[in-house]
Formats: sequence, C-alpha cells, structure tokens
Amino acid sequence: MSDIVAPGIRRIAIPLPIRGLSIVNAYLVEGAHGWSLVDAGMHTAEAEQALRAGLAEAGIGLEDVRRVFVTHLHPDHMGMAGTLERAGAEVLMHTPEIAAARRVWSKGHDVIDASYEWFVRHGMPRDIDEGMRQAWIAMGERVDDLDHVSGVNDGEIVDLGGRATRLRWTPGHTDYHAVLIDERDGVLFSGDHVLPRITSNIGLYPASRDDPLGDFLGALSRLRDLPVKRVLPAHGDPFDDLAGRVDELLAHHAARLDATLVAAGTSERDAYAIARVLFPVLRSPHEERFALAETLAHLRHLERKGRVREIDGSPARWSVTRAYQGSVIAPVA
Repeated sequence: MSDIVAPGIRRIAIPLPIRGLSIVNAYLVEGAHGWSLVDAGMHTAEAEQALRAGLAEAGIGLEDVRRVFVTHLHPDHMGMAGTLERAGAEVLMHTPEIAAARRVWSKGHDVIDASYEWFVRHGMPRDIDEGMRQAWIAMGERVDDLDHVSGVNDGEIVDLGGRATRLRWTPGHTDYHAVLIDERDGVLFSGDHVLPRITSNIGLYPASRDDPLGDFLGALSRLRDLPVKRVLPAHGDPFDDLAGRVDELLAHHAARLDATLVAAGTSERDAYAIARVLFPVLRSPHEERFALAETLAHLRHLERKGRVREIDGSPARWSVTRAYQGSVIAPVA
C-alpha cells in the first residue's frame, strides 16, 4: 500500500514482524533526475513484497531506485538496503552511523554480547537476558549485507534525484540518527526522531554516548522552530505541527523523569526493578530490552543532573540523592 503524502513523495507502508509496531514508512521521492527512497524496511518476504508493490504503484521497480538514505541502523530502517544496493542503488547514511551499524550487525555479535553483560549488571534475570540476546541475533538475520555505504556529514546536502535535502544529526534514538530537511518545500523526513503518537525508544547501552536522553531532548529543541510545513515520520501518519509535537515530547520525558524518581523510591534499587515499576507489562524479549535500556537512559540523565547516583555492585543499584529524597515516595512493590 502506498499514498501521496507531499508533492513528489509517496509513502510505502512496509509491514514489520514486531508486536505493537506493525508498519514502518519508507518514502519514495521523485526528483528531476530519478527516484530515491528514505529508509528501506526490515527484510522479510512480506516486507519485500510490499516494497515491490509500492514501487509498482509508482510505475517503477527496484532497479529504478537510484539512491537510498537510511536514517539509522535499526533493522526496520536498513534491513532491505542491501537488496536495493544489489538492484543498483547507492546507499547513504550519516557517516558515524555507518561504523556503528557495522559493529551492531557484525557476525561476531560483540555488541549484543556486551549488552547481555550490561543488562545482567543492571539486574535483568539471566533467562530473560538470554531471550533478549537470541531475539536480537534473530533480528539481525533480517538485515541485508551491504557492500558499500556512502557517508554524509552533519549539515551536508543529500541529493535525492535532484531534490536537495540537508542532513541534520539528531542523536538519542541511536547515537548518530539523522533526519533530512527539504528546506525549499519545508518537508522533514524525521525517521524515528519525531513521531506523531509515540516517542521513540531512548536507551543507554555499554557503548552509548554519555547521556542519550539529554542528546535527544537537545536535538528536539534545535528542530522545534525550523520552518517545516510537513513532517514525514517513520511510524504513524504524516503531520504538520512540528513545534506542537516537539513540545508534547519534551513534556512527556519531563513527566517520565519524575516517574523514574518515584519508581526509584527511598531505598537503593537496581535498574531492572525500577523498569518493572515503570513498565509493568512486558510481552516480549524486545520489550524487556527496550524497557531496561530506556530506564537506564532516564537514570543516567537524572544522574547527570545530580538527582540520582549509581552505586557499583552486582547488580548495580541506584539511589535518589539526599537533596531530592524528600520529593519522592516509595513505589508500590
């Protein structure tokens, strides 16, 4: 299924085998000099069929896509990029995200193994952690191999078939997530940075930048007042009020930071225990990973603000600092 969402831009809905997140949007851009795609979906048979069908609705095939820009390394965005590359497309990403993608999807699983130990350190039971690890490895099997990815730096122009867009680095969801802005027409390809109904997962991992949530909030604020008329998100429907949605996301995370303090309570607790207060219903290994990583990102941001402290141990524990202990109550066990 596809639909026209802005002049010269068609959204292709690509199905995902993920509970609670059933569709990712790929955007087909028609320029004066050819066709380009922003994001590529996860590689399953159903997803490839949907991509081919969406292209066919525009009267083209895989071989007609000359350039693919991938907003970030997650499998629902770069999974089929290799298929498009083999059909003749050039694949582009934010330059430092290329190296990060190679590390995450390496056949040796070093990043996944390090994350397994990281989650053990923060209280995740080993059986749940092993389920997370296996699910992550299985997800990697839906990411195509790529022979070459061209790098684009922050602020540089990405030419989508003669349509000029500017790359903006928007860290948080991944360390080097990037969006594209068509400054002439006021169109923002927002990837997972600004979504219309949900907020993207912001997680802290062993190799993450120091404060992913702080990065995310700062990047949101820098985008807020850009002259954008149309936002094209990776999940959910396109929308027009960028500033209003940014304000909602900033308010949401302010509330989640307060909730994290309450969940930490008045005694020392490991991050997994705090996560289970914040996320009482977790239905899959992926949700377990996202919940703990997001809780850790909020705890790290609070730590950098002097509101909590991490206590080394096995597992590590977190405690609200004395100056803020009077503002929280013990969570319900």
